[in-house]
Amino acid sequence: MQNKIRVKDHNKFRLFDYLNEPNSLVKLGEVVTYNSEPNKLGVIIQTFGDGDFRTDMCGNTCIDEITFSTLEEIKNNRPELLNHL
Repeated sequence: MQNKIRVKDHNKFRLFDYLNEPNSLVKLGEVVTYNSEPNKLGVIIQTFGDGDFRTDMCGNTCIDEITFSTLEEIKNNRPELLNHL
């Protein structure tokens, strides 16, 4: 299983003070890649109890629509995140 990459402070990527519910599939700050747009990466900034979550790039989404980003994907597609890991 791949280690999940997280930013140190997900709060730097959100615009609002979101309420979060426990989510067993994802954690705040994890970096994800969108299956439909493999060059688009997002930081998880809100979690919901039903397993869905919000990212800073595409709003609400679910686990079936993403994979967890690799360091190589971050370097190639959103290198500004490297300083936040």
